[in-house]
Amino acid sequence: MRKILVTGGAGFIGAHLVDKLIKRKYKVLVVDSLKTIGGIPFINPKSKFLKGDILDTKILKKIKKWKPQVIYHLAAQSGGESAYDDPKYDYLSNGYGTFQLAKLAKELNVKHFIYSSSVAVYGSSRKKKITENSSINPDSIYGISKYVGEMFIKQILYKTKTKTTIFRVFNTFGPGENLNFLKKGMVSIYCSYVWRNKPIIVKGSLNRIRNYQYIDDVVNILFLSLKNKKLKKNEILNLTTGKAIKVKELIKKILRIEKKISYKIISKGNTPGDSFGFDASNKLLKNKFDNYKFVTLEDGIKDYFKWINLVPKIKNLKNFHPFNKKFK
Repeated sequence: MRKILVTGGAGFIGAHLVDKLIKRKYKVLVVDSLKTIGGIPFINPKSKFLKGDILDTKILKKIKKWKPQVIYHLAAQSGGESAYDDPKYDYLSNGYGTFQLAKLAKELNVKHFIYSSSVAVYGSSRKKKITENSSINPDSIYGISKYVGEMFIKQILYKTKTKTTIFRVFNTFGPGENLNFLKKGMVSIYCSYVWRNKPIIVKGSLNRIRNYQYIDDVVNILFLSLKNKKLKKNEILNLTTGKAIKVKELIKKILRIEKKISYKIISKGNTPGDSFGFDASNKLLKNKFDNYKFVTLEDGIKDYFKWINLVPKIKNLKNFHPFNKKFK
């Protein structure tokens, strides 16, 4: 399994994954529209790159000609709040785009199809830990569109020889996020305010609950999925630390790490489709990945700021991706 397609491979998670795959000597085809909003776009120079959308039949034909053996499908409109700016694109990209790619995987007899879904498919959970068997009740357009992608994978690939793995990814943060984009990623947003020495604006309750995880852990687990014999043919797993943190506790950790005292915090109303609580069990994930040990939230934030504090406070951050050799 040496030829791997990564859709969304220039985005936040995608760029980190592509870097790891190439360092392990895989041949990687990156397909990306470069419309990424949450991350600074980065095209790995050692990858084969196609600029385009997975909704474009011309792009699909080029993928088919390249014949990937494994597909990591990360391409998506990836912001919950941003989905309300253009609901049609969100639904087409995340839903129909996944349909198109799953059909292509079936035609090519792809060995493994790995899909990055989202915690957003569940909706709020205030009382119980979310498990992979919890009810699906998304609060947002984004959550709906990501679940549509899951359903297309089940419909098209479950009865084929293609192995499928669906990861419902929880709140992820780390170097490479666009610090100027304030509609995606709680950790990134709050760290961005500190980076700019501006009051932290919180949209929604300070008591909201989330699971946060560092980018390295997400990429490691995605990568380890390639040769993980414990993964059954068609699996769905929560990709999460399994540790619940309130928003106000997250902000306290950020301020303590950056030694900010008496920092101003402004609380505003909720954003459309925002969920109050996401707290999940990662028991299944731990079982499949040999009791994987996650980076602590504190250590992740510290590493994040090592990069943040090197980034200049300018509008266009395209040259300041952590993998950009000119930046280093």
